[in-house]
Amino acid sequence: MSVLTAGAARANDSRRQAIGLGASAMASVGWGFGAIFARLTFAPGLVLTFYRLWLGSLLLTVLVYGSGRRLSLAKLRASFFGGVFLAGDMAMFFCAVKLTSVVDATVIGAVQPALVLIAARYLFSERMGRWDVFWIMLAIAGVSAAVIGPGVASRHAMTGDLLAVGSLLSWTGYWLVSKHARATQDALDYTAGVTIVAAFSLTLVVLASGQNLGRVEAGDWLWIALLAVVPGGAHLMMNWAHRYVDASISSVIGSSNPIVAAAAAVVILGQKVSLLQILCGLAALAAITVVAGRHRQPAKSLFLLPHVNSSG
Repeated sequence: MSVLTAGAARANDSRRQAIGLGASAMASVGWGFGAIFARLTFAPGLVLTFYRLWLGSLLLTVLVYGSGRRLSLAKLRASFFGGVFLAGDMAMFFCAVKLTSVVDATVIGAVQPALVLIAARYLFSERMGRWDVFWIMLAIAGVSAAVIGPGVASRHAMTGDLLAVGSLLSWTGYWLVSKHARATQDALDYTAGVTIVAAFSLTLVVLASGQNLGRVEAGDWLWIALLAVVPGGAHLMMNWAHRYVDASISSVIGSSNPIVAAAAAVVILGQKVSLLQILCGLAALAAITVVAGRHRQPAKSLFLLPHVNSSG
């Protein structure tokens, strides 16, 4: 009987991992459309982020209470750092896509798996060999060439690219913190918690910067709602998948969203993508995939902190 039970448990884990891989892929697609929806609005980046986070908080709170759960101060405290990182990621990313191309902003974010591996080496004593360093540097070079290859169009585009780098760093922090939090936190509760904390954090930034929250046109509300539902749902799916999918694999799957974003930017926004950008972007993604493949570990083994851990 124990053998049958163990076999059933392994089969159940295998099914959950397969579903987790599918959820990770769907999350990547959802995040790919985030930049498109943001670009279609006329609202400034910070104003857009403010409304997207508060609308997302409302929807997730309804889901939490509708499922019979409750949000407590303890759950919000457990979501604090993830929420702060999420607010920084969204604010800088939405500001970035207003200034630079969707392709540039999303391809820069594709470096995230490499940064996760570097951080894991110091935070969790992960091993990283010389070949890892080589592939990581190749990935960074590929992204840099994809962004700079056609030439920097303007000072505003350069500012947008720098904001995208800041978003990348915040997103990496959010991913690491969320991965660790999922060891003890329910996916829905955690996603609602980080979104609420992010909304409050962003509100302080908006008030301090004197942003005019009335700078939203009637047509913007559709895209803001889609931002809350589509990329917001992607965050919930990836946070659920964190418990069942290897860290390196989910990170690489999530970083594939530039392909979705680039295709959507060409079809929907009419933005141009050069052959050089395509080749360099694919080279960067290939290098990231190689690095991740060299570090295939069970999701739980990457985080060895005591029991106390996204995009989208």
